[in-house]
Amino acid sequence: MAFSSRRRNYLLTHHRKDGLIAFMKEMLNHSFVLDALDTTAADTFSHFEMLIDEHRINDDSLGPSRLQQLVPTVGTFHTSLPLRKAFVAYNKKYALTKRKFITISFNELRHILNLAQIMSLRGEGGDEEDRVDFKNSLKSWTNSPGYLHNGAHLLPPAVLPPIFSLGDPVVNEGKEDENSKSSKSVSCVSGLSQIEFKGPKMMTFDGDQTLYSDGANFEGNPQLANYLYLLLRHGVTLAVVTAAGYEYNTERYEMRLSGLLAYFKSKNLPVEDCERFYLFGGECNYLLKMGSDYKLHPVKEQGPGGWMTATKFIKDTPANWEESDIQLLLDVAENTVNKAMKELRLRGTILRKKRAVGLYPKPSQIISREALDETVLRVHDKLTQHEHVKLPFCAFNGGSDVWVDVGNKRVGVEMLTAYLGITPEKVIHVGDQFLNTGNDHAARGVCPCIWITNPVETTYILKSILRLAGVPLDTFPNDDDVADIELNDSDDDDDDDESASKNNRNSGQGMNLSTFCMRASLTNLNGMSLSMQNNGQDEQE
Repeated sequence: MAFSSRRRNYLLTHHRKDGLIAFMKEMLNHSFVLDALDTTAADTFSHFEMLIDEHRINDDSLGPSRLQQLVPTVGTFHTSLPLRKAFVAYNKKYALTKRKFITISFNELRHILNLAQIMSLRGEGGDEEDRVDFKNSLKSWTNSPGYLHNGAHLLPPAVLPPIFSLGDPVVNEGKEDENSKSSKSVSCVSGLSQIEFKGPKMMTFDGDQTLYSDGANFEGNPQLANYLYLLLRHGVTLAVVTAAGYEYNTERYEMRLSGLLAYFKSKNLPVEDCERFYLFGGECNYLLKMGSDYKLHPVKEQGPGGWMTATKFIKDTPANWEESDIQLLLDVAENTVNKAMKELRLRGTILRKKRAVGLYPKPSQIISREALDETVLRVHDKLTQHEHVKLPFCAFNGGSDVWVDVGNKRVGVEMLTAYLGITPEKVIHVGDQFLNTGNDHAARGVCPCIWITNPVETTYILKSILRLAGVPLDTFPNDDDVADIELNDSDDDDDDDESASKNNRNSGQGMNLSTFCMRASLTNLNGMSLSMQNNGQDEQE
């Protein structure tokens, strides 16, 4: 049985509820019951905005803010959030206040918060010209066709030519070679990295269920690859911050990102842009960077320019960890997981790595989500209460398994911002696990975050960032027909629907990315239909 991202994020148990969104939903329910959303919803979002602004400037010595009294679990807001403007734009696009029977859902509030965060980093500009530009960009976003508006997910699959990989020779059709073709595609955006991008300076991404489906590789999403390429060309630093820890075995990381690296190669991504693509493995333990050969290479740890040396001033950096403390944390975690496996009668296997401990099911077996969560919370409680465990850690439910890592994504993102000299307010972390049994939760403490549920939503988020920044999207064939994707999910109080799992797994997997790269090099590109079938449907909550 597959494990849906809906289950991971929206279970109706206390430890899987987001306090802020639950509070917002409850406040809006009053207006919905009184049939007053159309006239009062925008003002309600203005109130949310005011509470957040108060919370940001609140002096803790004077007591909790009003928002903190209403939502005790609320965390840090690194930027202001223009929630009213985000709601107005989202409502114009999806007509939330015109509904008579279905109130604004958990997922729709999540989308509005995401849009507000994107708008905040984009900024409205300091002069009249930039303000007009922002207004026009937001209008373009509002008027663009939605994923479910144009039936793009129903398009038939295209006939595909043979697949190629990073190591294959360039195919020449006898009319134009790949280098000349790629150079043309790059020339239309040459020099963009020198232009100030109206958006985040760095974006970090979770791997599984954010850039690719759980347990899969980045192979079938050319639209997402194109948006990542455009961000790099516009000077944005990108980093994959993943729990996958293969130490410095670069081939294994490259396999997970094989299609994306192949896409960059097919586009002849310039060296200076390649060097802004990073990967942090094991949450924060192994840093790699893409080279001019479109492969990943370890970044030096110690000495001048070493990432550990440069971030040693940060208390929780791996440079300050003692090996005895690492082993103590792993010992406690392994013992706790082993005890839970026996007491809960789980049919699983425990794996201990250099910086992690994992529990995964035996072949042909599954571990229930309740047992996974129970194990995670036991480990979290044990490590938190242990008087000699000093290091940061991350215990999380991976969907079908449990992992306990030394370090977490808070440390990883914080070190990257310090190492690269980027202020946290200009960084966005994108992930799918922001509840307290997920491994993206810790990143909330160091930078703004975007909460998605699958790679389809990641694709839409990047498109929104590029559109609001004024970046032309016509560099990719049939852009508006295929990739304007946002899921209008149903209300989060519904029962689980097993079909959601299948839909989330299939989303964004229509065309093999290596195949797209081949197609991009063919001379009859303009006459070829590049429609992509996408089987992802609305996520059923």
